[in-house]
Amino acid sequence: MTNLLTRVLVAVIFVPLLLGLSFLGEFYFFIFIQVLIALGLLEFSNMAKKMGAEIPDVLFLGTGLIIGVVCFFWGDKYVLGLLFLSFLMVCIYQFFKEGVEKVGKNVAFFICGTVYVPIFFSFLLLIRQLPLSLGIDYKIGGFWVIFILICVWLCDTLAYFVGLSFGKHKLLPRVSPKKSLEGAFGGMLGAVLGGVLSFYLILNFVPFFHLLIMSLIIAVFGQIGDLVESSFKRGAKIKESSFILPGHGGILDRFDSLLFVSPLVYYYLKLIVYN
Repeated sequence: MTNLLTRVLVAVIFVPLLLGLSFLGEFYFFIFIQVLIALGLLEFSNMAKKMGAEIPDVLFLGTGLIIGVVCFFWGDKYVLGLLFLSFLMVCIYQFFKEGVEKVGKNVAFFICGTVYVPIFFSFLLLIRQLPLSLGIDYKIGGFWVIFILICVWLCDTLAYFVGLSFGKHKLLPRVSPKKSLEGAFGGMLGAVLGGVLSFYLILNFVPFFHLLIMSLIIAVFGQIGDLVESSFKRGAKIKESSFILPGHGGILDRFDSLLFVSPLVYYYLKLIVYN
């Protein structure tokens, strides 16, 4: 109960801030995402080191922050190029280190972390800036980010409470022993509810079936993202990625679902809704 009250208190402070920054966009949202990228990379680096990898933190942070800058100013055109350059840089760095027995592991963790944290986080920037390339009202980008947040939060909340109350059948006990099939179904209902609320509150100009499809995508892949991050923590033998958010753990703990769904929503918007 104490942990739940702490979670609620932090959410009361953090949720309005995140919604406000999402709506404002521009440099306010950009700086916020850059902070999340930096903190998320440090958490990932810590987990990687606990699993035996050696990641150069300065190069790791620099690469991640540059990806955020490029995505904010130039969109998604250079993402693959940046990923290739990050691979090249870390390979060159490893060539000059003593010993080669961990080169494969080090490079693999570096590239995995670069995709998982800065590239996935940067898709939120791409969604927020999407109206600029489409010639539509800039605030609509904020509405889409808020839609994702609402769906993810309601998915996580209903998954937690439905699983706590009715969970009997384990989902993936080797990865996350407390998650249940009942909780996963509750999470899907929560995401769909988020889609319904978004339609009536901020996105009533969008055909509802698009919101329904994206809500289900968020429900499924958001929970997969949660399981992926849980597997990282299990491999590192830690319970939380950090303790920066009391009651919630670290940045990766709080945004694991969001990281996985933001690229999918971005491409759904770009290729289907606004095609």
